[in-house]
Amino acid sequence: MKKWLGAAVAALIVTAPVQADTQDYKLITVAGYLNFYLLNINACQDFHPQVRQAAYDAEQKLYPWLEKLHAKLGDGTQVSEIVLKRRAMLNTQIGEGDFTLDHCQAIVKILNEDGLDKTLLANLD
Repeated sequence: MKKWLGAAVAALIVTAPVQADTQDYKLITVAGYLNFYLLNINACQDFHPQVRQAAYDAEQKLYPWLEKLHAKLGDGTQVSEIVLKRRAMLNTQIGEGDFTLDHCQAIVKILNEDGLDKTLLANLD
């Protein structure tokens, strides 16, 4: 499961439209990373009631980072492009029946127990 998550995050990074300096690139990368988790955790709340409450609790761990990101990026035009691409990928996964309870449990575990990548998040400080 973690291989799939890593591949998805890597795909977001590769497909992110970057036309700015290095710091902007880092922030765009962080945006893709955080929005991957946010979109997935929201879909878990909708599609797998067994993990709904745990997903709500895990979602709260994302908001402080998303607020820092928003403060640094401003209007977020590039972030919205990333979110649209990721949402399309997630819709495909859901449509193909690959959005499983195990997937949701892995996302919740990462957010609640393993934690987010501190190296990436350091770009927000």
